[in-house]
Amino acid sequence: MGTFSDQVIINEEIKGVKTYVMPTGVKDVVTISGSMLGGSIHCAGKNSKVSSLVASMLDKGTEKKNKYEISDMLESVGAELNFSSTRYHTHFTGFCLKNNLETVVSLLAEQLTTPRFSTEELSTLQGRISGNLIRDKENTKKLAMIQFLRTLFPRNHPNYQATIDESVESVKKASVKDLFAFHKEHYGLGSIKIAAAGDVKAEALNGLLLEAMKDWKNKKTNIPKITEKAIKPKKGSQTIKVQDKTSADLYIGQSIGINREHKDYYPLMLGVYILGGNFSARLMQTVRDKQGLTYGIGSSISGVSFGADGYWSTWGTFSPDILKKGVGATKDQINLWFDKGVTEEELSAKKTTINGSYKVSMDSTSGLTSKILSNAEQGRDLLYLDEYPKIIDAISLSEVNTAIKNHVDPEKLYMVSAGTL
Repeated sequence: MGTFSDQVIINEEIKGVKTYVMPTGVKDVVTISGSMLGGSIHCAGKNSKVSSLVASMLDKGTEKKNKYEISDMLESVGAELNFSSTRYHTHFTGFCLKNNLETVVSLLAEQLTTPRFSTEELSTLQGRISGNLIRDKENTKKLAMIQFLRTLFPRNHPNYQATIDESVESVKKASVKDLFAFHKEHYGLGSIKIAAAGDVKAEALNGLLLEAMKDWKNKKTNIPKITEKAIKPKKGSQTIKVQDKTSADLYIGQSIGINREHKDYYPLMLGVYILGGNFSARLMQTVRDKQGLTYGIGSSISGVSFGADGYWSTWGTFSPDILKKGVGATKDQINLWFDKGVTEEELSAKKTTINGSYKVSMDSTSGLTSKILSNAEQGRDLLYLDEYPKIIDAISLSEVNTAIKNHVDPEKLYMVSAGTL
C-alpha cells in the first residue's frame, strides 16, 4: 500500500456526498477542495457561460447574507472560500483554522444552496467579464489557441472553443432567470466529492457536512456521453492579424484520437514532454537557447479527460520578422523527433523530472486535496495516486517511440499564427 491508500479515509455517510479526509502533521489548519458536476458541458443547447456565471455569483450574496457580510465573516476568522467552474464541474476550495471549520462548512453550504443572484451583482459581473474578454482580442496567444481548437474539433466537442465575440455575447445575454434555472437543475447531492487535509478528523468533518447538507435535494447530473470525435488531422494554416504587436504567437499540432484511458496516453505524454515539456526539453534547448529564435516554446497534450479525445500542440512566441524562420526550426525539431524518436537518456531524465514534480506538488495540504479530488473526479481508486510514479517508470523506450509514430503525423500538422504579420 502507500501514502494515500493508507492515510485517506473515505466516507459516504451522506448519500450523494463522498469525502476523502487525510490528516497530516500540519497543526490547526484545514484545507478543503470539493466539486460537483455542473460545468459548461451541462449547458448544451443553451448559454454555455451560465455555469461559470453561477459559480462566480456564489460569493456575491445568499438569501441571508450580502457579499459584505460573507467577506467580513470569513475575514474575522482568517478563512477563505472560493468558487470556480470548468467544462465539467463546479469547484470550491476552503482554507481555515481547525477551530473555525464549523463556521466555514456552514457558510459553504449556505452559499451553494441559497445564492441570491441579484440583478445588480450580475450586471456588474457581466461588465467585468466582458471587459476582460474584449481585452483578450489583443492577446495573440489566446487568439491563436482559440482558432487552433476550432479547427481541430467540431462545435459540440468538449474541446471546441467559442470565439471571443461569441463569449462576450453569451455573457451579456445571461439573465438571473438563467442562473436560477441552472442552479435548480444541477446544484445538489449526487455527485459531490470533498477532499480535506491537515489537522482534521474524518468523523468531525462528516458530522458537520451531515448537519449542513441534511436538507439538500438529490440531482441526477451526469457527464453527457461524448458523441462527437475530433476532426481527422489535415495539413493547413491560418493567420490572424492583430495590429501593433511586437511578438507573434504560434500553435502547431493536431488531434490525437485518444483519451487519457488509452494505453498509449502515458507513452505519448512522455514523448511530447521530451519534445517540449520544460526548460530542458528539445525545443527550448534548440529553437530558443541555440538558435535564439523564440522568447518561449513548449509542447503538451491536452483535452483528454472524461472520455474526450484530445490533441497535442506546440506553442511558441516569436518576433514577427523571424516567424517564418522560427516555424521552420520548430518543424525541423518535430520532424527529427518523429523520424529518430527519443533516446533512453532523455526518457530516463524526464521520468525523474515528472516524478519529482509530482512529489513536490503534494508538499502542501492544498496540493494534496487537489490531487485527491482530481483522482476522485476521474473515478480512480486511491491506489492510483500511490502507483503513479511506478506507472511512469514502467514505460519503455519502444512504447514511447511507437506511440509517437501511431498518433503524430508531421505531414498533417495544422498551424495558426496571430500577431502583426
